[in-house]
Amino acid sequence: MTVVPLLKTDRLILRPQEESDAPAFFVILGDTQVTRFWNRPAIAHLAVVEELVREQQAAMAQGQCCYWTLIHEDQAIGSVDLSLIQDGAAELGFLLRPDRWGRGLASEAVGAVMAHGFEGLGLTRLAAAVQSANRAAARVLEKNGFTHLEARRVRLADGQTKACDFYLRARD
Repeated sequence: MTVVPLLKTDRLILRPQEESDAPAFFVILGDTQVTRFWNRPAIAHLAVVEELVREQQAAMAQGQCCYWTLIHEDQAIGSVDLSLIQDGAAELGFLLRPDRWGRGLASEAVGAVMAHGFEGLGLTRLAAAVQSANRAAARVLEKNGFTHLEARRVRLADGQTKACDFYLRARD
C-alpha cells in the first residue's frame, strides 16, 4: 500500500482523497465545461461519482494510485493523481473547478505532486495525456517541465475519437 501524504503549497493543501469528497467532485464532474476534455461525458448522478471515488480508494489501498483532493480557501476545488504506478513510472492527471481556472492553482498542485512522485516515491518518469484542444492543461504540464512527445488520435472511453497530446517528464 502506498501512503498518500498531505502536501502543502503556498496556496493549497493537497490531502489524501476521502469518500466524503464525492459531493465536491460531483459538482466538478457534472460540469460540461470540465468534462468536455475528459474521457467521458458529464456525470448526472451523485451515485456514479460515489462509486468512482470508491474505486479510486480501492486502487489507492492496492498501491496502484495516489489521489489528492485540492483544498483552496477551505473548499475542495479539484484533484490531482498519480495512477498506474509501476516500474518507477506513473501517469499524472488533474482537474479543477472552473471558477478556479486561470489562477495558476493547477500548476502549483501538479508541481507539488510531481515533486512527491520523484522524491517521495522514487519515480523516474511521469507521463500525461491531454486532448489537443485543451491548451490550458498542456500549459500546466509545460510549466512543470513536461516535454511533448507526440500527438495522435485516440478512442476515448465514451467511444469518441479525439486528437490527444502525450507528454513525459523525467526526474532531473
